[in-house]
Amino acid sequence: MILARQPVEFTNWSRSTRSACFVNKVNDLAGMLETLAAARAQGLSVIPHGAGHSYTDAALNTGGVVLDVTPMRRILAWDVAQGIMRVEPGVTLQEMVQAAWEDGWWPVVSPSTGRVTVGGCAAMNVNGRNAWKCGPFGANILSLDVLFTTGEVRTFIPEQDPQLFHALVGSIGLLGIITSITVQLQRLASGSVSVHRQRAAGLDEIFSLFAEEEKSSDFMEAWLDGFARGDQLGRGHVTCATRCPSGPVGEAAFPTFADTGRVEQSFVSLAASLSRPVLRPAVHMANRVNYRWGGGNHMKNGQLRGLVPYTFWPGAFFSGYPVLLPQGIETFQAFVPQQAAPSIFKEVLRYSQQQDCWPLWCVIKKHQQDPYLLSYQVDGFSLEMNYARADQAAQHLQPVLQHMIATVIAAGGRFYLAKDHFMTAAQYRQSIGEAAVEAFLQLKQQFDPETRLQSDLFRRLFQPELH
Repeated sequence: MILARQPVEFTNWSRSTRSACFVNKVNDLAGMLETLAAARAQGLSVIPHGAGHSYTDAALNTGGVVLDVTPMRRILAWDVAQGIMRVEPGVTLQEMVQAAWEDGWWPVVSPSTGRVTVGGCAAMNVNGRNAWKCGPFGANILSLDVLFTTGEVRTFIPEQDPQLFHALVGSIGLLGIITSITVQLQRLASGSVSVHRQRAAGLDEIFSLFAEEEKSSDFMEAWLDGFARGDQLGRGHVTCATRCPSGPVGEAAFPTFADTGRVEQSFVSLAASLSRPVLRPAVHMANRVNYRWGGGNHMKNGQLRGLVPYTFWPGAFFSGYPVLLPQGIETFQAFVPQQAAPSIFKEVLRYSQQQDCWPLWCVIKKHQQDPYLLSYQVDGFSLEMNYARADQAAQHLQPVLQHMIATVIAAGGRFYLAKDHFMTAAQYRQSIGEAAVEAFLQLKQQFDPETRLQSDLFRRLFQPELH
């Protein structure tokens, strides 16, 4: 195999970063091995890539090879009685749901889009709105088959080799290439959830509502108005949901996964285009309306919604996003221990506003600690703030976010590598701990002795002298 002579421009999902990479699609293990051999012969590094929903440089490899595994999308085994599914890494979460839904099964942990690959979910160890009670995606992986750059393929089971398993899950594709994943799903009693939303006048009330609702809820998430200041800083809604104990399962799944029609796509794109010149004032006004009317009495007692549309972004979102935000977004997501979270979240919200950086949307979730080597979760909360990116704004935004990163790390906080874009190698070591970084690098030397698996993120955080 001879890899393409000219790299192509590749971008992350948030459209905030672009790089020139050699992209090679593979259909099977043989294709992976062939690509690794060709990269070795040409002196190039390799990083596996799924559906491309990382917000950062985790799956970008400037001047190197991006190994696109999306053609590997076979469901290899499905045990209907036990809810155990084995899939290739390119299978999307949407495809997993569609295969399991009519049999009454559902992924325990899911991010907010079904378009991610299961391999990507394992590599980034994603979390969902139930993170405080169910942990990350890796908590329900029963086994991983991994190809190492030495050509060896090994199966890892958490009970048999917990240390290596917990190092591989969440290793961002830097230790080995996942060839299959076996996942335990959960039984569904119905295809609906009961959703209720409560208004909070400020950040302290947000945390109070989380404390009141966490024992009785299956899912929790808070939306914040990033433009609110003063006594109303951090105002918003806490939305909780519980799975309904009975009812039909299969009827809600497939309509929500249908591709957006051309008419709807055109309408969404037109609306996004018209909104773009007045984005900030439009979001400011929309936030005020949403705060006043989005948490009314009709939502306090519960509203039935299909589990699929409740969990996943609608297809129209993917039509409007690139038009509304052509240069993408920058995301700041801080994971802060429980005691420090209220004061730190207030501090970074105020600082962002003082620097004239206004987040378009903000989200708070509750989390728990987990045993993974490169774990980003803490026993506490995360605050996600998303900013519109433009060339001039990006130059101003970067030092602001770097200051906020330092504030969070000083309080014992961590960051999610699928969303962080500006953390330095020194900050990462301070955040996750020297011991974790050194243990990871020792495993990399063992399983990838040539350092063949690299990404822009790897060079930024683990080999800063090469960045």
